[in-house]
Amino acid sequence: MTTIRVGDIIIFVLAIVLIVASFTFYNKISGKPEVRVRAAGGESIYDLSVDTLATFKGPVGETTVEIKGGQVHIVDSDCRNKVCIAAGWIASPGQWIICLPNNVFVRIEGSLEEGTLDDISF
Repeated sequence: MTTIRVGDIIIFVLAIVLIVASFTFYNKISGKPEVRVRAAGGESIYDLSVDTLATFKGPVGETTVEIKGGQVHIVDSDCRNKVCIAAGWIASPGQWIICLPNNVFVRIEGSLEEGTLDDISF
């Protein structure tokens, strides 16, 4: 018959801590989808279901973000290459757009609606 050793107890405790932490993290990111915009002036949070047009000032000028119909995109930016505008619309939690020259970061946070498939489900 084998005995329980100190290492076994440590592994068991770590497993329990990881399980509890994963549930806590999951509950934190689930909920109503929202748009989080980080810019030079701070951070702003918008409801994804409310149509909004917001402008943020950065080092090279202004960046305009539009929320419309449950999607987000950068409409206009004073950056040189305009890669952020070419990124197009985003609509799912975890997706993001960034304008590096202007220090504007747009990210959708929250969870998908019940019963909605994501790319991991496939």
